Amino acid sequence: MNRRIITYTFFFIFLVLLQATVLNDIALFGYATPLLYICFILKLPSLMATNGVMTIAFFMGLIVDIFSNTPGMNAFAATTMAFMRKPVMSLVLPRSDEAVSVIPSMTTFGVEHFIGYTVVMVFQFCLVLFLIDAFTFFNPLTLLLRFLSSALLTFALILAVDCLKPGKK
Repeated sequence: MNRRIITYTFFFIFLVLLQATVLNDIALFGYATPLLYICFILKLPSLMATNGVMTIAFFMGLIVDIFSNTPGMNAFAATTMAFMRKPVMSLVLPRSDEAVSVIPSMTTFGVEHFIGYTVVMVFQFCLVLFLIDAFTFFNPLTLLLRFLSSALLTFALILAVDCLKPGKK
């Protein structure tokens, strides 16, 4: 158990530092920003209490907000994503797999279930984040372009991270 906590702590610190120092400065084609730090929230154990996941997500988002100079936007979007995690899992996973505590991945969920889970969570996170950022529908094309490009880039990076991580058996 202690080894798992240490692993999660290093993964948390690594993703926050990567997001704050490198990924926040990337804007592909002026629109797409990779938001890889949410991979941590997606990878928390499936039966972890919602309050615990929301607390971790809030602090992770708050730390990213501090480094990004964004007043609570990431904290709110990450907390919303953590709140939606259990309902999305119950929507995507077959009923027999809901009672087993696993770390979400292509190996444990299956490719199609993991992709469904990740797509819904990433799109929900990006939608909340960019709606808060724009706080208007004045320029809907730019908002839609930022949302879709960032969501697709983040989704692709999360799948790449999941494929690169060696599976434990």
